[in-house]
Amino acid sequence: MSVIENVISLKASPLRIWSVLTDFPAHSRWNPFIRLSGAAVQGGEAAYIFRIGRLDKELTAKANIIRADKPRMFTWTAGVPKLLMFEENYTLESEATGTRVRHSLRFSGLLGAPLAAMMRRKIHASLAQSDAGLERHLRRLSAQPAAKGRTLPARNGFRSNRRP
Repeated sequence: MSVIENVISLKASPLRIWSVLTDFPAHSRWNPFIRLSGAAVQGGEAAYIFRIGRLDKELTAKANIIRADKPRMFTWTAGVPKLLMFEENYTLESEATGTRVRHSLRFSGLLGAPLAAMMRRKIHASLAQSDAGLERHLRRLSAQPAAKGRTLPARNGFRSNRRP
């Protein structure tokens, strides 16, 4: 088994980051390489959509959500058993200024170790680029005005005659 990982510190809470990671429809806003669709629940299945290298074509595979430990860890697997499987994992650890995110890809199967060895630099660069996109997305979200609280019900056009 071969593991490639990237670690980044983000100025957001683990719960905030968890919410972004499990918001599959929004993945295209920050992750240039993959998208997931389906339910972000442990034991669930998702469609894993990705691009290989410079091909201008998306490929889809079945992914299995194997860990959804809110807000600490989110992991899924995809691939062909015994030939090439990979496990993508996000581990979130609280720290004084936010959250340390450990993002990893673990390769297994007959082709796993050779592929990871051959493409280690490119895979690490893609993890780092994905994590930088996550950081930018979180900054954009935090810059948006907070949703206002509950609005008061309409008063049916009547005004109070009382003076303050």
